[in-house]
Amino acid sequence: MRYLHRLQTKDIALNYSMIPLGSCTMKLNAASEMLPITWPGFNKIHPFVPLEQVPGYIYMINNIIRWLKAITKFDGFSL
Repeated sequence: MRYLHRLQTKDIALNYSMIPLGSCTMKLNAASEMLPITWPGFNKIHPFVPLEQVPGYIYMINNIIRWLKAITKFDGFSL
């Protein structure tokens, strides 16, 4: 929740500009849905780790991309 609050403070406020981007989704995400991003085994992976050491991440990312393509009918996604 602190992470989301930090993101919210970087957002554009209504009294200064236009409708802030992402404000609705940040308010609707439940704390229990955000819990996995606090797990050290999930969020502490080094960005340059060799791909053969992260097959679970590759599987998860490919599934998310496949689902998003099926839902939106877009050609591709970058995560």
